[in-house]
This record gives sequence, structure tokens and C-alpha cells, in this order.
Amino acid sequence: MVILPDQYVTEKFCQYAGYPKYNKRANAWSGGCPICREGSSWGKKRRIYYKLEKNYIFCFNCGFKGNTIEFIKQVTGMTVNEILNESNIYDTNDVINIIEPSVQKTKTVPQLPDDSINLYDKQQVDWWLNDENTSKTNLKTLEKALQFISNRKLDTAVNRPKTMWLSFSDFVHKNRVTIPFYDKNHRIIFYQSRDILNETDKPKYLSKSGSGKSIFNINQVDPHVDNIYLFEGPLDSCFVKNGVAVAGITNGPSQDLNAHQQQQLEDLRLYKKTWVLDSQWLDSTSLEKTKLLADQNENVFIWPSNIGKRYKDLNDLCIDISKPGIGYKFIDKHTYTGLRARLALNEIPTNR
Repeated sequence: MVILPDQYVTEKFCQYAGYPKYNKRANAWSGGCPICREGSSWGKKRRIYYKLEKNYIFCFNCGFKGNTIEFIKQVTGMTVNEILNESNIYDTNDVINIIEPSVQKTKTVPQLPDDSINLYDKQQVDWWLNDENTSKTNLKTLEKALQFISNRKLDTAVNRPKTMWLSFSDFVHKNRVTIPFYDKNHRIIFYQSRDILNETDKPKYLSKSGSGKSIFNINQVDPHVDNIYLFEGPLDSCFVKNGVAVAGITNGPSQDLNAHQQQQLEDLRLYKKTWVLDSQWLDSTSLEKTKLLADQNENVFIWPSNIGKRYKDLNDLCIDISKPGIGYKFIDKHTYTGLRARLALNEIPTNR
């Protein structure tokens, strides 16, 4: 009998159990049972437990007990073969045999920052907001994170990710909004955290360590739309259908994308790709990046002067006009390539 990789089981447990929480001392996860839903106790008590060292999950309310494969079968409806095939993307050193307890497991990089809560899950959020054990500091941070999402209209954005996270305890990413990067199979494989407390000792964005960058929102590409819109940062890409983000560029796509990102874009080669950066009228760095992309014959969106002189990026524009997104026809109308792009960019003053 095999034991599934801890990271894989943890992801499934956190996905299906309500308001999951990790107890470091006990090396166990707890949460609301997704099998019985715990009746009136839902959102108040955690009665299902996942003991990592024992490969065992049990619920004190409905009496479910079994190994991790049995739990995942129950809550997902997957077959054993489907579970094993899906877990194969994780480090094979994490799959060990029960009769060989001496085999050392390789430490894996966590899917998300420690003890993350899903800010888009009302039950989780309400539990933390109303729990008498939530410290005043954590309560204030949670309210700040929710306000940030609301103010930036990320909760209503047309292309928003399906989750956003917050950790109160992670050594690196605590008290920051975590933006997940899903792959095409809807698994979180990378993340960035964003400062919401104006911490001067840390950069605005921090990336997951020990893991290569991925393309943001690639799991939400609609095959019925002919174009893909490439943004530098993930938040702006939430406001255009088929918007994706590369999480930072400096001198153009070929110099900045890692092999995995290049392969992800290669898989989408049938789509027309357009780069959408910050307003070239207000951001000189964006102007220079757009020129470099134009020199490489990339399709580039150039902000029309009447809008580009007022708004730094698409998020700012959508906030001001109270819209969940910008139609891609507007982007296409102001997209240029080659000589036409250079001529349009030359009309934008550089001495700003």
C-alpha cells in the first residue's frame, strides 16, 4: 500500500475541508468535515482531522475514518487510479511504502504560505472574524486584506482568480495578500504575496521561494476568444478576459520568461498574443519596455493619450469607472506591431 505525497493530500484536504487549520505541534490538519458538513457546528468547530505521520483522516462527528486515498475518493468521486495519476506530478520521493518506514521523505515546498485562509471563502472569513480567539492584530490584518480586495475591485473582476489567500503566521509572507498561480489542471503551483500594510522593510511583491515562476491565470484562458493578453503583473490581468501575467519583465519576453513559462506560451501558440503594460504616458519604464517589445515584432497595446494620461494601469481605470473589466475590443483597437507601433510610441514624450 502506498502513502500519497503529503503536499498532495494537504492540498485536497484544504480544498474540501472547511476553514482548514494546521497544528504544527501535533503535525495535523483540522477543519470542517466535507462529508457530514457537521450540521449546526459548521463554521464553529473543526471535527475532521488529518494526521500526517499516520496517513489517517477521521471525523469525530460522522465517524468517517480511513486513509488519505479513501478520504479523497469520498470527497472528490475520483477513482484510485485517477488519484494516483494526479499525484504523480509531485516528487516521487514523497511516495513511500508503509512497510519501509525508514525511507526518508524529501521536504517539499508548501503549496501556499503557512496556515493560509481563503479570502474568497465567506465561511472561512466569517469564522475568523467572529472567533473570540482571533487576536486584535490578526483581526485588523484580515479586515485590511478584505478592504484591499474590495477597494481594488478584485472580488468582482471579470477574470479574477478563484481564490485569494492570507496567512497570519508564515515567516516570509505573513500579513500579505497571496495571489495563487494555477496551472491548466487548476492546481496551485506558484504564488506571489502583495504588501497591504505598507511595510517599508519588504518589497511590494514577494514570490514563492523554491519554485519557478508560472503564467498567472493560464487556467482561465477561454478557447472561444482568439487573443491572449499578456500583463506584467497579475492584478491588472484580472480585468480583461483571457488576461494572463508573467509576474515581471525587464527587457522583453525572451529574456525574462523561464523555460516553463515559455513552454506554457508555446502551448498557446494558436492564440494571438498582445502585451498590455502600464500607461506609457505616465510610466517611462513601461514606455521603454513597450519599445523593446515592438522591436521584437510583438503586438503591443499603446494607451490612447486621453486615457493614458489619467490612469496608470487597467486596475486604476476600472476602479474609477466602477467596472469589473475592460472589453478586449478596446485593447485590440489600440494594439500595434512593428513600424506602426514605433511610430505611435514616438508620439509619447520621453522627458517625464
